[in-house]
Amino acid sequence: MYFENLLKGVSKDLAKEVVSAKIALEKNFNDSTIKRNFIGIVWKLYEYLCRNITEDYEIEKRLFLRFGLLEPKYLSTSDVQKIRKIPFVEEVENVFYVDEWLLAVKNGKINPSSYLETIEQPRVLTSNVSSFTKAFEEKISERKKYEKEVLEIVKNISFEDKPYNKAVLSLIDQAIERLKKLKQLNREVEILYNQIEDLEKKQLSDEKIENKKEFTEYMVIKQMLNKSVGRLGNRFLVLSSIFLTNAFMLTKEVLKNKIEEVEKIDYKIFQRSIKGVNIRFLPYFIIVPGYGDYGFCWEPFEGLNFLSGRGRVVIPMFPKNLDIAILRALGDYRWKVSKELSFGHWMEEGLTGEFYNYMLDNKIKERPDEYFLKNYILWILKESKGVQKLEKEVREIFWRYLEFPEDIKIKLSNLSYVYKNLYEKDKRRKRR
Repeated sequence: MYFENLLKGVSKDLAKEVVSAKIALEKNFNDSTIKRNFIGIVWKLYEYLCRNITEDYEIEKRLFLRFGLLEPKYLSTSDVQKIRKIPFVEEVENVFYVDEWLLAVKNGKINPSSYLETIEQPRVLTSNVSSFTKAFEEKISERKKYEKEVLEIVKNISFEDKPYNKAVLSLIDQAIERLKKLKQLNREVEILYNQIEDLEKKQLSDEKIENKKEFTEYMVIKQMLNKSVGRLGNRFLVLSSIFLTNAFMLTKEVLKNKIEEVEKIDYKIFQRSIKGVNIRFLPYFIIVPGYGDYGFCWEPFEGLNFLSGRGRVVIPMFPKNLDIAILRALGDYRWKVSKELSFGHWMEEGLTGEFYNYMLDNKIKERPDEYFLKNYILWILKESKGVQKLEKEVREIFWRYLEFPEDIKIKLSNLSYVYKNLYEKDKRRKRR
């Protein structure tokens, strides 16, 4: 019944092809020609369902798009139970399964992803403005706290017709310190307030323009799936227990927790600076089905929208090593954001510039982004725990541009002279 519901409404010719290829494969799974034919036809079905997705799709179609679940009998009892335990509807900030992502784009809740060489200026979305609004509210709350403290200090000062004593002078110093902080916070509030106003005006303007663009996100999904698998990977899209033996089954909640773990180490990874004000701006994460091992950043921003456009980060659902797949994706996001924000000077400036010149000086012939990913993974998994795996120059670059939080820095500085020296350099740099 599941398989029949999956094919309901599919064009007759394609449905016949799928049924025929499925029967042939089940009779002779080891025949390479039959298997190749089956793989090709299943990809045609997947693309067809992606292209024509609607809100009222049968649950079977949604499960196929989400997990690659073509036929439950291809799964063991334990794997079926794992799938059943995954909530079908689960709101996790900026994390999507393929079916959810396609519907969000089709319904205009999310801008389409850049496809091939097409770069367009996307619309300003309410969900993107919300990050600025949240930062604005946090700054207002922080400012109110300092306002109360200033009033409380002033209230406690007793003014008399004689020189101030030490207690009064101390209170005045405290008031001055908080007033300076108030002035700084007010500047940040003003920047965010103006930014939100500008974005909302742009949003109203965008809404007046009727969107008649063709739905192309299904083509992007196909490219994402292929890239996560790699040139020599397993392109058997259908979910089967045969291929799940050594694979992890990724869910939204697991991904959220893993991202938060990394963010505790690389705490600036999602920070975006707007005129000197830092706000947390999370990209979109898309979990794609199939047996891919490569997480990656599809695009660091929406087209050319460096200010309020969210990037897209792709994570395969059934990788052999989940931590590496996620770290590759986050490292790729880090690299591409830094590269784009250098505006054509990525070989000279900042993180990418220093790393690239280190490679030149040491005659390292690998692709800069791939070599960076190898080092980034070691930085997060090893160096953050005090296990020295990077070359000295790379460690110095990362310490500066991918800095650890203060508590990790202090802990490392107490473990080894190598980190202590870097921490002392840090403090001298900040004093300057």
